[in-house]
Amino acid sequence: MQYTVILEAQEDGGYTARCVEIPKAICWGENKGEALVRIKDIIGLVREVQQEDLQKTIQAVHAEIIKIDVADGA
Repeated sequence: MQYTVILEAQEDGGYTARCVEIPKAICWGENKGEALVRIKDIIGLVREVQQEDLQKTIQAVHAEIIKIDVADGA
C-alpha cells in the first residue's frame, strides 16, 4: 500500500514527515532517512490499530466484510 508523505526541511535543522492520508501521523528526524523510517513506523502502527478495530467491529455486529472488483464504466 502506498501513502503520500510530505517531507519538509526545518530551519533549525532536521526534517518533519507527515502522512497526507493519516493527518495525525507526523514525526521528526535529524535527516530525511530518519524521518522516513519514523513515519513508516507510525503508519504501520496506525494500520495495526485499524485492523484490530475492524476485527472488533466485525465480531460485534456478526457481519461479514467482502471485497469486490467493479469494472470501470468507460
